[in-house]
Amino acid sequence: MKARSLLIIFASLLVIPTWLASCGEDRWAGYAEQTQTDRWIDDTMRVWYYWQEDIPHTNKLNYFSDPITFFNSLLSSQDGKGGTHYSTIDTLEAVTRSIPYTDYSYGFQFTTNHVEDNDTALYAHILYVAQGSPASDAGLERGDWIMQMDGEPITQQNYSRLYGNTSMNLTVGYYDAGNDTILPYAQTYPIAAARTIDDNPVHYRNVYVRNGKRIGYLVYNHFSSGNTVDGETEYDEDLREAFQYFASSQVNEFVLDLRYNNGGQLSCAQLLCSMLAPSSALGQTLGYLEYNSRLNLPPAMFDLEAGIIGNGANLDLTTLYVLTSAQTASASEMLINSLKPYMNVVLIGSTTEGKNVGSISFTNEELRVRMQPIVCKLYNTLGESDYENGFIPDITMDENSAPARFLPFGNENELLLHTALGIIDGTWQPSTPEEESFSTILSNSVARQASPAVRIDR
Repeated sequence: MKARSLLIIFASLLVIPTWLASCGEDRWAGYAEQTQTDRWIDDTMRVWYYWQEDIPHTNKLNYFSDPITFFNSLLSSQDGKGGTHYSTIDTLEAVTRSIPYTDYSYGFQFTTNHVEDNDTALYAHILYVAQGSPASDAGLERGDWIMQMDGEPITQQNYSRLYGNTSMNLTVGYYDAGNDTILPYAQTYPIAAARTIDDNPVHYRNVYVRNGKRIGYLVYNHFSSGNTVDGETEYDEDLREAFQYFASSQVNEFVLDLRYNNGGQLSCAQLLCSMLAPSSALGQTLGYLEYNSRLNLPPAMFDLEAGIIGNGANLDLTTLYVLTSAQTASASEMLINSLKPYMNVVLIGSTTEGKNVGSISFTNEELRVRMQPIVCKLYNTLGESDYENGFIPDITMDENSAPARFLPFGNENELLLHTALGIIDGTWQPSTPEEESFSTILSNSVARQASPAVRIDR
């Protein structure tokens, strides 16, 4: 069964109660409206939720609670990690205000860090900058350190301004290896007010020629087909074009950078896998989805498909090198797991998060609610799905442990890329671990965009 055939199953099984026809003007106010919404949530979850056997009996539920509270009361202890559930719910208004990867922002992702010998102020370390964003226009780059906003220190109380606010002047610094400290540039960096940005996941690409090897390198930051919720696929087309570039460059080795990729759509992962896998694997099963026992469905297969490559190219690879971090999750991990039966997948970096489940979006326009419950578990063609604790890298390496080598994407001296290139061309030698970083990471803005699970397209 192809992934597209899942639409038939979804259409035939999703039942919308007839009593949803009428609803009050204020969809969230009043016991009648809350009860109606809660009943729809309950009906849908008892059919689709992967851990539906863990949903409490109806006599233990409060159908007069607000929808978010009610939804959370249904969720299993197996759903999520660290007190955060993978299943989510929100109003349609909130969903519309927060389209993934086109968010109102300055256009950079960052960590907040406590720097040695500074107990109060924080620094923000830039991970990457979206093209055409206020941050890009201001000249900010990966590896820069934001030290102050409008001359004021960054603190736990005000750092959220960096997610998106009015125009301001940033004090920006660089790492001085000689003194093992951050020093400010002479000039400040004026940045325009936050705006809607286009964070294209096909962030960076290049080809390196080393000892007769032609090595493709792609930084791919989320599995999204387009920059709207209207079914556009410009990101997929950019991905196909990138692989046509790799094919025309006669690439025979490949480094896929998923350090900041915390997931997204199954269809995008299926496309990327189909262009990376050996050509002999095309047409074979890539993996399958396991639903709950109540649905009584056979596993829903998804394949390596030549037909979806379109104007892209299959590179016919036998080995794939993947750069990872703790933010590598969901569809990124699905790609790793699904390609392992067909090729040698070498992981370099930090242990991944461990999300081996998928969600479907259920929307009720009348009630103004959208929820994304976990509905399935993902397996590769060998029936393997044992990465709930993340994938441990073949070569463990923390990019934050070497601030002098936290360099722009594509720089051959950047720590993780340098390691991958050295392994491929035979020049890399294991060495003693890098020294501990002089800073402690407190938060990572990439986590705010995390996909709760692999998104199953309907």
